[in-house]
Amino acid sequence: MSMRHIFYGGNGSVLVDSGPPFTDEGKFFAVNENGDLLYFRYDGDGEQDPTGSRGFTGPGNNSGNQIGRGFQDFIHLLGCGDGVILGVKSNGDLTYFQYSGNGEADPTGTLGFEGPNQGNVIGNGFHTMRHMFVSPRSGITSHPAVAIFCVAENGDLLFFRYTGNGEEDPSGTLGFEGPNQGTQIGNGFLNFRHIVGIGDRKFLAVPENGDLLYFHYTGKGEQDPSGTNGFVGEGNNSANQIGNGFQGMRHLFGGVTSHRPPAQHRFAHHLFTVAENGDLLFFRYEGNGEQDPTGTLGFTGPTNPNSGNQIGNGF
Repeated sequence: MSMRHIFYGGNGSVLVDSGPPFTDEGKFFAVNENGDLLYFRYDGDGEQDPTGSRGFTGPGNNSGNQIGRGFQDFIHLLGCGDGVILGVKSNGDLTYFQYSGNGEADPTGTLGFEGPNQGNVIGNGFHTMRHMFVSPRSGITSHPAVAIFCVAENGDLLFFRYTGNGEEDPSGTLGFEGPNQGTQIGNGFLNFRHIVGIGDRKFLAVPENGDLLYFHYTGKGEQDPSGTNGFVGEGNNSANQIGNGFQGMRHLFGGVTSHRPPAQHRFAHHLFTVAENGDLLFFRYEGNGEQDPTGTLGFTGPTNPNSGNQIGNGF
C-alpha cells in the first residue's frame, strides 16, 4: 500500500541543564491511503537490506504499528521534534498533536496522544501553500521553538516561529507572538518537486530535473523578499547542488543524527527517500553544502559507505 504522507518524527530539545537532548533518531510516521497513522523506527546505519528486516525489527522496535486514524484530510504533515506533529487540513487549519508513545499498537489513537491539546487548531489559512517544512526543535535550548517555512503559490518563501504547546487558537495568535511572523525571506521556490527540512535550519530541495540542492537559513525571519539576508555569508553555501538523480522519488524526509559509524566523530544528517516502486533508500550526508553535482562530497567515503542503499520496501 502506497503512503499519502511520510514525515520524520525524530529530533528534539531539552531545556538548558536538563541533560542530553531527546532525539528519537530514525523515528518516522506514515499515513496510508486509509488515513491510518503508522509508526516506524529505523535502528540501522544504512546496511543494504531490501527486505526491511534489518533495522526495523528487534525488541521494542514496533515498526509498522498503527497508532492513530483519521489523517486522510491532511494536505501537509510536519514532524517538529519532541513528538510534536503539525498538520494542515484541506480547509487550511493548522492542527497540533504531540505523540509521546513508542509505537505501541493502538488504532484508536489513544495511547501516546494523551494530554489536553490533541487536535487543537492553532492557526489558519495554510491550504494555499505549495510546500511546508520545519526545522525541528533540537539540541539544548532556553526556549524550544519550531521554525516553520512555507512556500506560497507564487514561490515566495515565508517564515513563522511557533513557541506554543498546542493551546487552542484558530486565529493563530497564541504561540506565534513576535515581530517576524509570516514574513517573506526569499523567492523563486516555485518549481520544486520536494522541499524538506533536515534540522539546524537546513533544508534540501529537488527541482523537476532531480538535482539535490542545499540551503541553510541563518536569519531570524527578518523581512527580505530578495532572499539575501539569512542565505549568504561565509560558508553558507545555499543553493549549491550536492547531488542528482532524485527525480523519481515520491517522498523525501530526514533529520539530524548522532549515529557514528567507526571513525566518525561528528553529527550528520540522515535522508530517507521512497522510490516510485515503494523502495525505501538511505542516505547519510556529512557535508555542509559544498558544491558537488556528482553527489560524491558528503555522501561517500570510508565513514559513510551506505548512502543509496535500499533498507526497506512497500512504502
